[in-house]
Amino acid sequence: GVSESQLKRWAADGDWAQRKKEYRKSFSNIRENTVKLRKALIEKALSSLDPQDIYAAVRLESVSARTAAKKESTADVDRPRIFLEDMEFIAKVLKEIDPEGLKILAEHFDVIAQRFKEAHEAAA
Repeated sequence: GVSESQLKRWAADGDWAQRKKEYRKSFSNIRENTVKLRKALIEKALSSLDPQDIYAAVRLESVSARTAAKKESTADVDRPRIFLEDMEFIAKVLKEIDPEGLKILAEHFDVIAQRFKEAHEAAA
C-alpha cells in the first residue's frame, strides 16, 4: 500500500543505494579475507606439519566445502565427497610425516567409512 514515489523518498532519505553498496563491499572483503586465511593456514600446516595447524586447516576446509555445498543446494550436502576430501588430505599429510600412521589408517579405513555412513545415514 505504499506508493512508488514514497519508496523513492525513503530510499533517498535513508541513502539506501550507498548502504547497499557498502554492504556488498563488506561482504566481498569478508570472502576475500576468508580465502587468504585458508591459504595461509594450509601453507602453515604444510610447512610446520604441526598437528594443531593441520587440524585447523582441515577443519576450515571442511567448513568451506560445506558452505560451498550449501550455496549450490541448501538441501543437498554431499557428505561423502567432503568425507573423502578430508580423508585424502589426512592421508597426504600422514604419508609425509608418519608412513606407519598411514598404514594404520589404511587398515581401518573400511571401519571408519562404515561408521561415517551410519552417522550420516539420516541426512542422505
